[in-house]
Amino acid sequence: MVLRKLIVSNLQAHRVRFALTVAAIALSVSLVISVTSGYTSFEATALKFLSRFMGSTDAQIYRRNDSGGVSTDLVAELRNDPNVLRAIERLEVHNGFLDSKGQNGNRALELVGIERPQDKQVESIELVEGNWFDSSTGNVAVIDDAAAKLLVDRDQSPDYLEPGKSLRVGDTFILPGVDRKLEVTVAGVIHKPAIVAMANPSIYLPIQTLRRFVDPGNPPLATRVLVDIRRGTEDAFAAKWEKRLAAIDPLLRLRMARDNRRDMKKNLQGIELLSYLGGAISMLAATFIVFSALSMGVTERQRTLAMLRAIGMVRFDVARLVVSEAFILGLVGVLAGIPLGYFWLRVLALEFDHFFSAGVMMNWRGVGFATGGLLLASILASLIPAYSATRTLPLEAMNPLAKSSSTRFPWRFIFAGLLLITIDPILMYAPLDRVFGPLGLPPELVRAFRFYGHFGLGLPTVMLGFFLLSPGFVWVLERALGPVVAAMFGLNFALLRQQLSTGIWRVAGTCTALMVGLAVLVAMQTQGKSALSGWRLPSKFPDAFIFVGNFDLRSLSMKGIESDGVRKLETVPGIKRVMPIAIAAPELGTSVFSVAGATFVPNATMFIGIDADKALDMMELDFRQGTRQEAARLLKLGRHVIVTEEYHQLKNIGVGDTLVLKRADGKALDYKVAGVVWSPGIDVMVSMFDFSRQFDQRTVASVFGSVEDAEKDFGVREINLFAADLQYDAGQKKQVMERVKATLGQWGVRMYDIRQIKHGMTQGLGRLLLLASSVAFAAMAVASLGVTNTIMASVRSRRWQFGVMRSVGVTRGQLLRLILAEATLIGLVGAVLGLAAGLLMSFDAHALSVITLGYSPPMVFPWPIIWIGVGIVIAVSILASVWPAISVARTQPLTLLQAGRGAA
Repeated sequence: MVLRKLIVSNLQAHRVRFALTVAAIALSVSLVISVTSGYTSFEATALKFLSRFMGSTDAQIYRRNDSGGVSTDLVAELRNDPNVLRAIERLEVHNGFLDSKGQNGNRALELVGIERPQDKQVESIELVEGNWFDSSTGNVAVIDDAAAKLLVDRDQSPDYLEPGKSLRVGDTFILPGVDRKLEVTVAGVIHKPAIVAMANPSIYLPIQTLRRFVDPGNPPLATRVLVDIRRGTEDAFAAKWEKRLAAIDPLLRLRMARDNRRDMKKNLQGIELLSYLGGAISMLAATFIVFSALSMGVTERQRTLAMLRAIGMVRFDVARLVVSEAFILGLVGVLAGIPLGYFWLRVLALEFDHFFSAGVMMNWRGVGFATGGLLLASILASLIPAYSATRTLPLEAMNPLAKSSSTRFPWRFIFAGLLLITIDPILMYAPLDRVFGPLGLPPELVRAFRFYGHFGLGLPTVMLGFFLLSPGFVWVLERALGPVVAAMFGLNFALLRQQLSTGIWRVAGTCTALMVGLAVLVAMQTQGKSALSGWRLPSKFPDAFIFVGNFDLRSLSMKGIESDGVRKLETVPGIKRVMPIAIAAPELGTSVFSVAGATFVPNATMFIGIDADKALDMMELDFRQGTRQEAARLLKLGRHVIVTEEYHQLKNIGVGDTLVLKRADGKALDYKVAGVVWSPGIDVMVSMFDFSRQFDQRTVASVFGSVEDAEKDFGVREINLFAADLQYDAGQKKQVMERVKATLGQWGVRMYDIRQIKHGMTQGLGRLLLLASSVAFAAMAVASLGVTNTIMASVRSRRWQFGVMRSVGVTRGQLLRLILAEATLIGLVGAVLGLAAGLLMSFDAHALSVITLGYSPPMVFPWPIIWIGVGIVIAVSILASVWPAISVARTQPLTLLQAGRGAA
């Protein structure tokens, strides 16, 4: 009962401090909930899209890499399976883009033939106009809203992307075929998320109509079969048909709906991890603010605590008093933060409605993480203040003033902090392979130890270490920068001396809270800019990529051009030289990128088949091992590859070593390494064409082999992608592209300027990096409440002192500037701490990139945005002090003196 009254009375006596600390916790909780729930809502939208547009049936059967179709005999066999409720055919044809008059354009388009009325899957798609057709025949179509806009006749509408210009129900358009055209009437318009619809505009047609249009003389194949299975027989169905399909054709694939959802979740794991890490950053800042607030309370109540000790309160009860206050602060903050988090989530849903098309979903794991994390953090933050409170002696109750903190240099904490911040660099840079190698541990396990050690131990000890170092930073910088800051504000340094170090732990907690946001900003921006800078174009590089993407209506596969087409390309005026690029996606023979259950990237590689002589002449590759001439010679011999530096770093694979790649049928092939090159940029460019239709699995990194090997080993029959050196000015690109189309007699041709591609990708990644850095700015916002708290506590403890100063002639302006100068010093200390911690985290993150991805670009420090972050930290400190400064400056000297010396 007594303990409860003491807690309540203390919180009532410091209402503003209580409110600011609770606000910091509530803001932190709300950020965790809004970020994690935002991820959950995005995941629900992604799964909704998967269900609606990829099919919500139990299983799908199709051919890998879209190479042909599924025979009707197989469909009949499926329908006779007793475990199958229904098997529905779909015919998916990729066509070049066209307008309503059948004029061909420069965009991809998908034609989807569906069995109606059996195919009910499409009815889950939002229909905004018209109706679905109910027959598998007829010259009608349902189009998505993106296709409705893009199908408008460009002769009548030059800006055919203009909002409001679109086809409506009852309008007609023309599909051009191999030797025929089909006029189609729009029966309905459906809605897809804008980003999806624009990437893949679709037209849904009756399946028999599309089959007759494709080729009436060929067997009526399907490209995909949707299978509904009797409940409880899924495992038996999968076991039976995986073997059956492998026997029929190794390229046929069975994909269960559970696999789709699992892979979707797996692909989103990185985003989920980032959402929790972003929340943890704001929680960390709130933890230091709680620590700072409790430290203030213990310092100000030294006499009260001593009196309690004098009348019989034991040390345990004193500690329990402080810890209980921390728990109440955390609990009230959590209760306030949960509805605030839901409010932020609703705001996000209004601003980014396309990411919330499945509705607003609360992530209850995120709520639990925020609740448990903040309560635990509050209790942990109270341990040092509680220990300090237990050391209060009963005799201190006789002192007329509260005892000030020691101003001696905190050697012991400095030593402990230095030990802690060395743990992460040891994990990242120490030769652990040599240590654990003799014990028989595989390199993958050592890599996993480094990865989990970094996030589970290294980063927490970095933050804790700098927290223990912060008193030393306060002590040093107060003496080093104090005279400069005093001069800036027109003050005598004697007024500012020791204003921070007399309450050193109170200030240390606030400075560490400021440090968190800046450190994260420095680390994320440095790592991101370094990664972007590592992707550079060599001084000699192809001018453009030419993509030939006609979908063959007879073979139901994406068609490129053969050797005679390559020779035709070289004769086009404006093209100086052409190099074919054959793309395949073989699986790796061993798991290079898996880290003990956490697969960061797929276990497949991008095989880029090139003409060795042309490639090494058109591109100036930076060979780290081997030579240009020898690598070209070996590639022409076959079963040799040039690997990137990433492979070398990850697997310690070099010239002469063996790399195992798997064909689509699972057969492993041994390739010898002919050279190691620094990633020249072409692999990133080519990855733009790694569409889901082209590859059955996502790929990572690249190897360069020969076009012949791509054809012989991985089944690449035709070439879709070409690198070209051009002879034209920037304004002539369109004319060159038209000549290419005319020369090839094909219209599914697109030309991509290399530097435009790089600029667009760099801009997009830069925006993504800035978005990810928003968590750092959020942490700074949380820290601003701590600065206000600290300044108010400092002002409160010195009211009598300020009254004396005002009585002897110190003006209001001088008093105002004194408090602003103190806040500036706090900001400077927080900025220096943030820079030091951020730079250390940047070097460790760079080492982690090498360990997990093998990517080791030169480090680039984006000083402009780093200095912006420093300026924000200092500005936050100054702005947070304005209200306390103005308040005390306007107070009459007599009122300040009436606070009494005990206030000090």
